[in-house]
Amino acid sequence: MSQIRPAGLADAEVLAALVSAYLAERHPDHRGTTADELRRDVLGQPGGQRVLLAENDGATIAFVAWDAIYDLHWAAKGALIADLYVAPAHRGHGVALALVAGVCARAAAEGAVFLRGASYDRGSATGRFYERFAVGHDSAECNCGGRAFRHLAGLHGTSVRQMIRSLPPVEWNHEA
Repeated sequence: MSQIRPAGLADAEVLAALVSAYLAERHPDHRGTTADELRRDVLGQPGGQRVLLAENDGATIAFVAWDAIYDLHWAAKGALIADLYVAPAHRGHGVALALVAGVCARAAAEGAVFLRGASYDRGSATGRFYERFAVGHDSAECNCGGRAFRHLAGLHGTSVRQMIRSLPPVEWNHEA
């Protein structure tokens, strides 16, 4: 099972490499973000964007970057996933789910009650991933809230097998 932990200043080089790999898949002409930029603008900055890393056998294999947000319509705190990347060799093993559960757990500890994520299109692997536990919209944005959000947060730290067996039904998003 992958270990999920917050990224720190010492992780700038490995995070920059993961970001470069991520961008090479989606935006091959994008210059990426340097380790120095990550140290300066993201890592170690209180209240800014947060990053969780997934490690397997001592290697960093994935990351999720997220922000605390506030929904004015519902008067509720939440979390917005900005980027989620798993190295190709580690896909299909529940790493993304473990990262999302980690975001939910940390956001819930800060008072959040929902998670928002998006994909480039609803039919993509990312879109299908979110729609396993969240309500999808035509915009390719997905929201996980209510009982589903709390349940997903509670799965943080359990085995991937347990997470997959215990994914909340989409209907739970409509329960308080």
